[in-house]
Amino acid sequence: MRGMRYFLLLLPVLSLSACRNDESAEPATPQAMYDQAQVLLKPNVEHDASDYAGAMKYLHQAAEGGLLRAQLDLGGIYFAGGHGVPADPQKAYNWFSLAAAQGSREAEVFLGILHHEGFLGKQNKEAALKHWRSAAEAGVAEGQYRLGRLLAQEAATRAEGVAWLVKASAAVPQAATALGNLYYQYLEEANTAAAWYEKGALAGDPMAQHVFAEMLLLGDPVAKDEDRGLAMLRMAAGQDYKPAMARLINLLRNGKNAKENENEAAAWDARLQEIMKTPAPRPQK
Repeated sequence: MRGMRYFLLLLPVLSLSACRNDESAEPATPQAMYDQAQVLLKPNVEHDASDYAGAMKYLHQAAEGGLLRAQLDLGGIYFAGGHGVPADPQKAYNWFSLAAAQGSREAEVFLGILHHEGFLGKQNKEAALKHWRSAAEAGVAEGQYRLGRLLAQEAATRAEGVAWLVKASAAVPQAATALGNLYYQYLEEANTAAAWYEKGALAGDPMAQHVFAEMLLLGDPVAKDEDRGLAMLRMAAGQDYKPAMARLINLLRNGKNAKENENEAAAWDARLQEIMKTPAPRPQK
């Protein structure tokens, strides 16, 4: 009986020991490796900050093991760079290519960007079109937007481009803005352009907010509405859209209520100067 009682008392100790061994064991599957990377990316009690180096190790292991999510994450990390990892378009291309081979249409979008922007050495519009068409035909709105915008640049393919942009506009605000640009600059249909700009603005695209604000302030081709125009400019400025910030500052400082608006103008000016010092990161060629 005494031996049995001792064994029962020992069970919790053995159980805790087994848990510790499990916790210290290296993850054995690609999914477990990926999960461990996510743990290391989050600040916790033991770490003052996330362990990006450790997370990258496990992400690589998971991606090399064929885990699609890990391949996409690594592609994105090397595409943008950050946290001590330099942007590397070629590595981004390699990982996105592996993800695309597994059927990821999200990867196709990024492959198209790498080709179109010349991040792999030179611009390749045909390759970009191929990747974006693959994504677009699979229903990926971002692919539809990018394919449509590229096709709309040429008169011969403009009708198809417009059709893709219209499809994308339900999910991608920039597609509505692109349609506004198209109707205003190429098709010279100002009222239709204004309708698309308004749609893009209400969906949150800062460029559309700025353009539609100018239409409201000028009263062309929509009814003049200075209050709504200023509100649209503030929406765009709130997203750090620099042209709208500069325009808003000018209006506040030179409008009829300049003295009352100086504090707001100064605040926007300070924010503009701050973001001007920090260029947006992008992959290096």
